[in-house]
Amino acid sequence: MPAIITLTTDFGLEDEYVGVLKGVILGLAPQARLIDLCHTIRPQDVRQAAFILQAAAPYFPKGTIHLAIVDPGVGTNRQLLAVRAMGQFFLGPDNGILSPFLHDPLFEEAIYIDCPEHYLTPLSATFHGRDILAPIAAALANGIGLSSLGNRTLKEKLIKLASPTLQIDRIHGNIAGSVIHIDHFGNLTTNIHQRDLAGLTADPASIQIFHKQQQVTGLTSDYASGPNGRFLALIGSRGYLELAVANGNAARILGAEVDDPVRVTRGKEG
Repeated sequence: MPAIITLTTDFGLEDEYVGVLKGVILGLAPQARLIDLCHTIRPQDVRQAAFILQAAAPYFPKGTIHLAIVDPGVGTNRQLLAVRAMGQFFLGPDNGILSPFLHDPLFEEAIYIDCPEHYLTPLSATFHGRDILAPIAAALANGIGLSSLGNRTLKEKLIKLASPTLQIDRIHGNIAGSVIHIDHFGNLTTNIHQRDLAGLTADPASIQIFHKQQQVTGLTSDYASGPNGRFLALIGSRGYLELAVANGNAARILGAEVDDPVRVTRGKEG
């Protein structure tokens, strides 16, 4: 079966960069199947890219190659990585973008990429996605072994993003987390998982969620519960607590930003 290669970048869609990546890959591995995961990562926002990749990767088959290019350090002495995890391959800079896949039991192997024979020439100092990572993705699609791409390294040596603080006090019935992602619709994804709430109370209708001056009581099952403009809390498709507005943009209405604190209390169980 032809290899699947996903593309996650902060390149946007106004320039030639995404098309050039595809041209390089297909020129070297014409049988590859390319999937645009996301090209509207906020510029240089490594955390957003890591979150998107973490959310998407479990839904791809083993052997998928994920090319992730959000690289503020391009041209510096930062390393480029090839990681095998979950039976899939992940390519990107060693800047934390591959953090979700560097932990047990997902992680399998990591390589510092060092195989100039596969790079495009001349090598640009500012477009390693085109000149190094795209050819490496094509090489993997053509069946090259990971060990041929460079030098093996320990996951402990690799840069990892700090996890957002999450404090759970089950005795007093409190959780303190934060907004970790704001999607295209303005929904706020927090780092509070469904299992965290389940450990807090068996009655979802009793919990109270606080963001800035806004309070929501109980969880709904969808984004359209109640009248337009109603503030909602629900478990999103990624399994995390989300804040939303029925047929509205919660981020804009609340003036919300990533890292905003979010607090959950158990409330009075009925």
